[in-house]
Formats: sequence, structure tokens, C-alpha cells
Amino acid sequence: MITQNLHTHSTFDDGQNTMEEMVRAAISAGLHSLGFSVHTPAPDGCAWEWAIAKERLPAYAQEARRLREAYRGRISVYHGAEWEMLSSIPPDGFDYVIGSIHHIVRGGEAYSVDASAYVTADCLARAFGGDADAAVEAYFAQYADLAQIEKVDIVGHFDLPTKFDEQRRFYDPDSPRFHAAALSAMDALNAAGKIFEINTGAIARGYRTAPYPSRALLLALKARGGRVAISADAHCAADVAFGFAEAEALARACGFTETWGFDGSGFVPAPLGADR
Repeated sequence: MITQNLHTHSTFDDGQNTMEEMVRAAISAGLHSLGFSVHTPAPDGCAWEWAIAKERLPAYAQEARRLREAYRGRISVYHGAEWEMLSSIPPDGFDYVIGSIHHIVRGGEAYSVDASAYVTADCLARAFGGDADAAVEAYFAQYADLAQIEKVDIVGHFDLPTKFDEQRRFYDPDSPRFHAAALSAMDALNAAGKIFEINTGAIARGYRTAPYPSRALLLALKARGGRVAISADAHCAADVAFGFAEAEALARACGFTETWGFDGSGFVPAPLGADR
């Protein structure tokens, strides 16, 4: 049983519930630990409505510390971040860091891959002339750059551009160019010791029926000796442990026998099926 979720949002960014409501939901769901992973602030001069404002970071840290003490003995609470390379702050001062790429940067413009099917189609048409393979090559090249960021511990939703593919087809994950770009980034990240999350968030929100990364990419990661963690990418209290049994079954089917979790000071393995 997976008893930790390190990918959690709250009303400090684009979540629907307060941090305390998320903690209480995690206890009710049988979790032993919960890590908050606030979306770090937008680049200076930009507005990301889904990210925390820079001036609210101290309050976020203070609330994490308060909850850690208030619920000590019932659940462990961690103060993490979901950090984007475009963010205006470095990945410093957090218990752990999830590195995620939510944009494709092209010609000085950042196109979201996480907003909607319409925005995805617009990106492909305007920035890449309809060449979806070129878009995904640019995307995974940015992910490979995360390998150089020492403080990034976890790779977030690795193949996020496929978010809308189960509703409307944009990318072909079976394309040789897609596959090569993904594996090149995977090799760089895996060589740097990064942990890949198996993320159930898009299933909870009705966009997908399977987690990120895809089964094919998880099989490739296993063949490379990579490490995984299971996370919910929860944006509301009801989803704080969403799909964990299914994600664990997928991990097993891909040959993984353990997951990696945070113990307050670092990342440690635990056998699949064991309480953390």
C-alpha cells in the first residue's frame, strides 16, 4: 500500500482546498506522510494564475511548519515545491523538489502543454507548423536540462504533452522521433539519479485513463534501472491518494519491485506493497 503522496497542491497555488484540509484528507485516506509541492512563482513580468505569488512563499512555508507540528504523530508533513525552469526563483529552501516542464519554449514564447486541447493545437500550428514531432523534441530537450539541476529530486509528469491525446490526437507516442526524444531525456535524467513519478492526476481530473509516464516509457525506464515514486498530483482533498492501487499495479506490471519516498532527510526505497 502506498502511504505517501509528495505531489499535492492547495489554495496557495491552484488547489481547491487549504493545506490543513488536505492533511486531514490524507489522514482519512490512510497516508502516513504528505508533501506539499507548490507551483513556484512565474517569471518576472508574467502571470501564471496557477502558481504561488512570490510574496506568499514565506506564508506557505510557515503553514507547512505549523501543520507539521500540529499533526505530529498522526502524519508527517513536508514542505516541497513543483519547480519549473522558467520560474523566477531557484529550487532552494524546500524539503524536496519536483522538477516539471509545463511549457514548450519556441521563438521566445512559452506555450502551455497543460492548459487545453485548443492551446495545444494552437502551439503546434503557430510554433511548429503542425510538426508534432518537432514540438515534442523541443519539449523533451527542456526536460533533459533538468538533469543539470542538482536540487531537483523527482521528475514530474514526464510525458505531459499527451494529456489531451485520449480526447483529441496531437502526438504519436509510437513515432520514432517521439520515442527517441523521450528516451534521450530519460537517459540524461536517469544518469543524474532523478526519480520518475508515476502520476495519477490527469486520471482524477478526467483527462486520461492511464498515468504518466506511459507504460512504454515505464518499461524503458525499468530496463535502464530507473527509480519511481507514485504520486497523486492532488488538487483537491478527494484526490489526495487517487488511483494509487492502479498505479502500483502498473509499476508491478512494468517490473518495478520498489518505490522511492521521502523520509524527512532524503529518499529511501520501500518494497511495493509495504507501508512507508
